[in-house]
Amino acid sequence: GCLGGEHQQAKQPSSSFAPHQDTHTLTTMEEDNPTSGSGPTIKLTSRSGDSFELPYAAAILSQTVKDAQSCEDDEENENPDDVEIVKVESRCLEKVVEFLVHHLEEPLAEIKTPLEDNTFDGVVKQQFYRDFVKGVDQPMLFDLVTAANFMAIQPLLDLTCLQVSCQLMGKSADEIRTILNIPQMTPEEEAKARQEHRWIFDD
Repeated sequence: GCLGGEHQQAKQPSSSFAPHQDTHTLTTMEEDNPTSGSGPTIKLTSRSGDSFELPYAAAILSQTVKDAQSCEDDEENENPDDVEIVKVESRCLEKVVEFLVHHLEEPLAEIKTPLEDNTFDGVVKQQFYRDFVKGVDQPMLFDLVTAANFMAIQPLLDLTCLQVSCQLMGKSADEIRTILNIPQMTPEEEAKARQEHRWIFDD
């Protein structure tokens, strides 16, 4: 049961207070599958060498993690290969792992286009996911977009890109340049951009 799992977790020695401790607590709370707490786990290692352990079932939402496995059958993979996420820093990877673990328990409702509302809260109804992107600063939000893209985590990419697009809605070109931290182009760069991406510029 849920309470039993939490009680057992509390009795473990203090050495269990590692970054991945909460993931084990979450897996024991899945009452529909009492054995889920003993399922295989996997370690994802950041660019700076920090490792985060999480249930394998949560990690394979990332196609990159899935593709890195020597065992092709997810059901049979009792000893998953740990994966180095070489392009993602520790602080960002910790957030990604938090997303993956929660998504296993409460999947993000699909973000359909065209959007049913022009506000973020109008589209995303689940509180965890609202708080997840609103609780990070702008650089971290962009890091999460990059990490979701690199790790091929479609729901996280959808969520973070939606937040970015909602922030840009109704903004002027200069405001967008500031938000996205885009440097002012020289006349030569602008002329080249206009040539290569004519569809962006309406002249």
